[in-house]
Amino acid sequence: MKRYTTILLLLLGVWKGKAQKDVTNKTFTMTPEVQKVLNYIKAIEVPENEKPWITGRLFYEKMNPLAGGKEQVFKIENRIITLKKDTVPVRIYSPNNQKGLPIIIYFHGGWFKGGSLETHDSPLRQLANLSQAVIISVDYRLAPEHPFPAGIEDSFTVVAWVLMNTKELNVDKNQITIMGDSAGGAIAATVSNRFPNEIATQVLIYPATDNSLKTNSWNLFKNGPILNIKEAKEAWSYYLPDEKNHENPDAIPLKRERFPNLPPTFIATAQYDPLRDEALLYVEKLVNNNVPVTQKNYGNMIHGFFQMGAYLKESRELMQDIVNFINDSE
Repeated sequence: MKRYTTILLLLLGVWKGKAQKDVTNKTFTMTPEVQKVLNYIKAIEVPENEKPWITGRLFYEKMNPLAGGKEQVFKIENRIITLKKDTVPVRIYSPNNQKGLPIIIYFHGGWFKGGSLETHDSPLRQLANLSQAVIISVDYRLAPEHPFPAGIEDSFTVVAWVLMNTKELNVDKNQITIMGDSAGGAIAATVSNRFPNEIATQVLIYPATDNSLKTNSWNLFKNGPILNIKEAKEAWSYYLPDEKNHENPDAIPLKRERFPNLPPTFIATAQYDPLRDEALLYVEKLVNNNVPVTQKNYGNMIHGFFQMGAYLKESRELMQDIVNFINDSE
């Protein structure tokens, strides 16, 4: 194993200095807890690979301990779901054996080119137990091997399958939540717009909604922490190699102009996240289209904190806020 320092810094934009500036142009310092997370990430070692996205995937898997231990869940099942000729791997978390449970369909983050059932296993175990909802984690195809719209098509397939199999899953067809973080938040937004009348709520956790990378938060945090602008440009190029898709709202949620019948929506942002402002622009669009939106910004937090519960109490706070939102929207 060799420390791949250059790739590490390019992939995650690890914070080098302690003092930075926020939107008010005042200096700020990472909290001790966040600094521990960044130190942990900086120490990760991965083998070199000629394909940078493979290195990135390995690196992402190494971040799993940040989420904490694996809670026991009543039942966890890996399945390959099939609809017509389409097949998609999923992981199903069942918190108990009761019938009529709410269900969350979850799309992981990873810049469209990384992430897996494993990278989000620990937080989804925690969320399943906290929410007492069935959770289906979707292992959609990744770029650059499978650029847009492959991952979106997989996601549509899973939702369509769930709608056809609510009895088998012992879930309430009237309590379906679409949820995702980062790139998965972008996918979740598109899925929600495809199935607005079939879902009860959508939850977008620091979603990637725009490929322009020109917001104030991208300017402030272009070198990190966690994300950086060089990796962002690379990720979007992998995901959207065909220029004809650069204005496609199914790929870029902020390009969408109409949002008919969208359900109540919760959007979480992190104060020191380059994706913060594009998420807020998406909030503005939803509100202007009369979509009921609850938005919360988590102070002093960085991108990815949903998966950092071993170090950051705000991860659990976010989960509880999500559960409260879903319950209050019933």
